[in-house]
Amino acid sequence: MSLNRKADLTATSSQHPAVVEAVLNYLAPTKERPRTYTNDPPPGEPRTTVLSEAHVLPIWNLRPLASSVSLDREGFSLVHHDTAVADFYDDDEVKAVYYPEVERALKDVTGGDRVFIFDHTTRRHIPGAEDNRGRYPPAGRSGSRRPYGEIRSAARARPSAGRGR
Repeated sequence: MSLNRKADLTATSSQHPAVVEAVLNYLAPTKERPRTYTNDPPPGEPRTTVLSEAHVLPIWNLRPLASSVSLDREGFSLVHHDTAVADFYDDDEVKAVYYPEVERALKDVTGGDRVFIFDHTTRRHIPGAEDNRGRYPPAGRSGSRRPYGEIRSAARARPSAGRGR
């Protein structure tokens, strides 16, 4: 698949436009390594030294190309999935309903024997809240996340290890 195939991407409907533009915030270059304190910073230190840089970028609707992308070739696929979850803010419902749905879908798509989902994060904006520590506000920046190292991944997954189906 190539995003140069814009003719294929222009298929649109009133429900799903072909492309939208959005402001995505990326980490701005700085002389020093950026840091953010999760808890209260030491006296005189800012909570964060992170500087964001806004970029207006197109976000393409890839639904028209769903049948032409391959997990083996592109490293991703687009899969339609209807869920029985009524409230994604209800962690218990997500774990009881969505986890098994996603496990089944991933097995079907990949041919895998076992899928292991060990946690999820629900992000939400809390109007008027200045201090979102302890909650998960919307991510403020785009870009790749640092992958979990082997030790950290094992530590995060260990409490649920016996649950994989």
